[in-house]
Amino acid sequence: MIPWLILAACSAPSSTVPADCPCDRIVLPAAPVTTDGGLADLLVATAVAAYPNLAALNLVASPVANLQFFRSSIDLDSLDPNDDTTRVYRVDYDPVVLSDPPAPSALAAVLAHELGHIDDYTAMAAADYVSFGLWYGSAEGTDELATYERATDEQALSRGCATGLSAMRDWIYAHCSGDVLAEKQRDYYSPDEIAAWTAEDGACTVN
Repeated sequence: MIPWLILAACSAPSSTVPADCPCDRIVLPAAPVTTDGGLADLLVATAVAAYPNLAALNLVASPVANLQFFRSSIDLDSLDPNDDTTRVYRVDYDPVVLSDPPAPSALAAVLAHELGHIDDYTAMAAADYVSFGLWYGSAEGTDELATYERATDEQALSRGCATGLSAMRDWIYAHCSGDVLAEKQRDYYSPDEIAAWTAEDGACTVN
């Protein structure tokens, strides 16, 4: 079962539709992102626009070979049970993201998904985060994991990242196959499902 803290953190979006969407306010680079520094800059820009409560955190982006394709976490060395101001929040990414980059809007959308995870982590005490990590590591292939990842997709969709997230899923599907492709299609919204979500819920539902 997903820890109760995670379900509480994945709160339902507001029903109030804003005049514009947070993802529309992300300052995107004019060219595809091909450097570690460029991806780190886009992570911060996405936080500023889509998750302003996270913008002041210590956010670190790091390449990890054969990751397929993104992962977010708290650096365990920074996890002090008595002081959460020391935390380093990490987004790891596969280097293929830079060698054959998706469109900047697609990359920003998947970073919005990863920041949704980080938003959850900020609400966790150190012990809760460790328990969550143990659960997540054992939940591969389960309905519970798909439920959690799809709820995190909805955090990006509710901020207006539908077009970018759909493009990112097309890019991911083109860069994996077999069991990995099946996992991505099971655990995350597909482009068709994103279109259906947007048709039902609107372009975005939060400021």
